[in-house]
Amino acid sequence: MAQKHIEFDITIIGAGVVGLSIAKTLAEQGKLSVLVIEKNESFGQETSSRNSEVIHSGIFNHIDSIKYQFCVKGEKLLYDFCDQNKVWVNQCGKMIVSGKHEQNNFENFVHTLEEKEFNFDILNSQQTQKLEPSILSDQSILINNSGIVDSHGLMNQLYRISSNHHTYIFGSTPVEITKENEQYHLTIQRKHQEIEHIKSRVIINAAGLQSYKIAHHIMGEALQIPTMQFYKGSYFSLSPQWTNKFNRLIYSLPSDNDSLGVHVGFDSTGKSKLGPDYEHVEDDAWDYSVDVQSKKKFYALAKNYIKDLDITDLHPDYAGVRPKLFYSSNQFSDFYIQEESENGYPNLINLIGIDSPGLTSCLSIGEYVNSIV
Repeated sequence: MAQKHIEFDITIIGAGVVGLSIAKTLAEQGKLSVLVIEKNESFGQETSSRNSEVIHSGIFNHIDSIKYQFCVKGEKLLYDFCDQNKVWVNQCGKMIVSGKHEQNNFENFVHTLEEKEFNFDILNSQQTQKLEPSILSDQSILINNSGIVDSHGLMNQLYRISSNHHTYIFGSTPVEITKENEQYHLTIQRKHQEIEHIKSRVIINAAGLQSYKIAHHIMGEALQIPTMQFYKGSYFSLSPQWTNKFNRLIYSLPSDNDSLGVHVGFDSTGKSKLGPDYEHVEDDAWDYSVDVQSKKKFYALAKNYIKDLDITDLHPDYAGVRPKLFYSSNQFSDFYIQEESENGYPNLINLIGIDSPGLTSCLSIGEYVNSIV
């Protein structure tokens, strides 16, 4: 007996914030049948919900990078969407602090901001203390157009809009994807081991931590980019006396690696946290627990710029894993967003290595993918 295939115009693999944003944008067109497949029991349970929830402005991304382009456009789209859909957001701004020994790095970073034509202010130590009494800094850079968003509230709204038009199946994994003529055939395993067969004209691979594996499974050696690398980032919350002590996000100067360094953030309740650190981990060896021994490392970094911080103020909180793709530079990762016709796979759209600023960029990525479709 021939296998029965359910047919869709588009199949999105992955329901993190990027997959949800693509689904939302397609839903607003209302013209195509769309299936969204997610291996977890709900949307946004991996990288999308295990991050700093920062709305970035692009100051840390190279001006020629894809990350920078999508971040700058996505920032405004995200603020507008949150305002229209009553998602909590706080455009609090960002302060980059430095010590006397970092003068050269400080000047180099200021030069990159001038190149990007950002509006910013340079503050001396007294001006810094006036704005942020708990912060110690020789010189600081003040950026106003950065903020924090409730990522769960954002994803709830994206899902609400898109699920009115699309089919979502959770607890499901594509175990086989083949290209046949003008369609892709997917064999999907459901959570109770049931097997379903899907035909789809377009595949959008937004599978986050699994995105490279899925792309390579479909394309084999035609996928001519390096494998992804994975970096765990842990967070420590600060004791209740630090609640509402910071008015802005507090960052150190960018480092030589692809990390943004341990910074101060907070949530809608004003609860403060430090993180993330930057620890290379092997593929599939992901442990979301926070190593309590890391407290000493976090404290050693943070005490240099947080006044009166004590090591007993730090408490293990949560961790996430970031997928990074170093395909255009050995030093800095970038997004890979590609419709693969030139590599022999028309109507396959891969989104690989979407780490920070993926949350900020999600709506601009959604618009771009929609323009390809």
